[in-house]
Amino acid sequence: MWRSTTIKFELSLKNQNTELFPWDYLIGDKNYQKEPWILNKGKKYITIKKNIKNKGFFYLQNNDEKILSLSLLQIKSTYNQLLELGYELVVSN
Repeated sequence: MWRSTTIKFELSLKNQNTELFPWDYLIGDKNYQKEPWILNKGKKYITIKKNIKNKGFFYLQNNDEKILSLSLLQIKSTYNQLLELGYELVVSN
C-alpha cells in the first residue's frame, strides 16, 4: 500500500509545473493573452476561463459540452496534461 501512495504522489508532482500559465500573465506582459484561453487539437478545442464568482477557480469546457469548475491545482494539472496530449494554446492577437 505504501508503494501506491508514493506512485500517486510522484504522478501529482509530474503534473505540477513551475512554468507560468496563461492566466499568470498581467496586462502589459509580453505573453499576456485575454481570456478565454483556448487549447486546440485538430477539430477539438478546450476553453479555459476564470470563475469570477469563485475566486481561485476556473471554468473548463470541452467543445460545447458541460462546463466544469476546477480549482487552481486541478486546472494547472489539466493544462499540462492537455499539452502532453498534443493540444496547443491558440495565440490571440
